[in-house]
Amino acid sequence: MTTPEKPTITRIYDAERHLPPIGPYLSDTLSHLQFAYQKARLDLRAAHKDTWFGRLWNILNPLLLGMVYWLLVVVIFGSGGDIFGREGLRTLTQILGGLFLFGLPSASLALGSKSIVSGGSFVLNTRLPRMLLPIGSVISSFLSFAPSMIIYVVFHLAAGYEIGFHLLWTIPLVAILVVTALGLSMVVATLNVYFRDVASFLPYATRIWLYLTPIIYLYQNVPAALDWALYINPIGTLFASWQQVLFEGRSPDLVFVGASVGWALGSLVVGALMFMRREREFAVRI
Repeated sequence: MTTPEKPTITRIYDAERHLPPIGPYLSDTLSHLQFAYQKARLDLRAAHKDTWFGRLWNILNPLLLGMVYWLLVVVIFGSGGDIFGREGLRTLTQILGGLFLFGLPSASLALGSKSIVSGGSFVLNTRLPRMLLPIGSVISSFLSFAPSMIIYVVFHLAAGYEIGFHLLWTIPLVAILVVTALGLSMVVATLNVYFRDVASFLPYATRIWLYLTPIIYLYQNVPAALDWALYINPIGTLFASWQQVLFEGRSPDLVFVGASVGWALGSLVVGALMFMRREREFAVRI
């Protein structure tokens, strides 16, 4: 009499594997996205950002920063129109539109870089995919970003920019940026486990990143000889597309959109593979 074979159990975490089975791992991660969302909300409350004052400051911070850059561009450099004129208001609106959007990836990287190191008991005592931690960081950043767009709408209308169906492009552009931010967040989260100075260096890197991205200036102002700089910047062409939609009142160039999608998918694949490959070592390293 033959003994029936025992069914093979697919284990997501297996010491003999360099990389967990991608399908079951991602399925397990997706099935616990509600956990990541609830954790993001709790983190916002803990940081006093889920209160009215916290939300107000979350909007005032980039608003005040935008006004500083606006004064720098209009008053000191004398470009961008009259400070009290229509062009001056449009320049302020352009800067704020970029700064509000840039807050999403910059906050995602800042929170994501510390998500594993500060994960504590979650990393040590649970069997849920640790990828939920950087995902939660991106969700938290998105929840902080969303209210700022309400303020932007006021400036957009006051500056007299066009309202039309072309604005629907903002939805896929934000979605592309979220995917890019998630991929980069997983990269810095992994690196920070091994090199703790990554989180400390990141604020300086993101500030340089801001200056290299068309935010406080228009993408048309980039010299033709430096057009390539938009394409090697993970969010360069995306912010150029953002400006085309909001300030030029038209659909973005498909070349820009294609480059942005390429960076988003590339960042996500590299970040996910890098994260999953090193995940088993996190509990030992932190």
